[in-house]
Amino acid sequence: MKKKGIWVIIIVILVAGAVFMVNRSYTTEKPIKAMYISDEEDNSLMVDQDTGNIFTVTMPDKILDKNGKEISKEELKNGNIVAIYGDGIMLESYPGQYPGVTKIKVLKEGKTSDADQYQELLDQIYPGKDPAELPYLNICYTTSYGEVSEALPAAQGGYSWKYTGKGGTVQEIAGDSTPVTNWKDISDVNIEKMTDMELLFDTTPEKIIVTAFPAELIGEADPVAGAEVETEKAENKYILKDVRENMLYLIRGEWENGWVEYGFKVAGYDKG
Repeated sequence: MKKKGIWVIIIVILVAGAVFMVNRSYTTEKPIKAMYISDEEDNSLMVDQDTGNIFTVTMPDKILDKNGKEISKEELKNGNIVAIYGDGIMLESYPGQYPGVTKIKVLKEGKTSDADQYQELLDQIYPGKDPAELPYLNICYTTSYGEVSEALPAAQGGYSWKYTGKGGTVQEIAGDSTPVTNWKDISDVNIEKMTDMELLFDTTPEKIIVTAFPAELIGEADPVAGAEVETEKAENKYILKDVRENMLYLIRGEWENGWVEYGFKVAGYDKG
């Protein structure tokens, strides 16, 4: 199985003559004051106005303008200064990742020219994606041990994908879809109790189907049918509900271009 890299790949970029990595926890009482910057491909970054740190956010359902009126993500403008509320946990990467955002409020409507200084940085972090590259998936969860958020790349299984190549010709690629119980290379997640997990795709699918199998079926070439698991969609992410120990999860994402399967295994922490 082919494993994709972390959703925001750790890269080294020279910024103002120094290379740095975001690795900090914010308090939940005080929001982060940041500048919003984005490009035409709907990629975006936040720039902490106190520290200068660069990070990405998982957009919340609740986004407010400076008058407190609810707006959509598309209504945020380059250069806006916003207050970002959430659980305060920043994932360790560069740029940082803040998946636990609960609310964003516009404090000041900045000018597009204010964000121009960051355009080159945005282009470096989000280079144009190869149309032949399949979407990838990361699983984000919070452990009760130390309350640390973690992001784990899901293993990739079968797929069927089409894209427009050079010269405008439509290309099609496909990979064998073997049962997830028979995958040789699959990601392991350790949890202490039943929990919800965020499924973070780099390109949000139109639909997902999640099926759970008992981990005891690993190695079975023709396993019994699994049970479909409840999910919720919130903006550009999906929430996988009630993830349990000793289970194997198969996620099928469906896009206009085709479908891709992903999987991960859940075990419990050794309590001995």
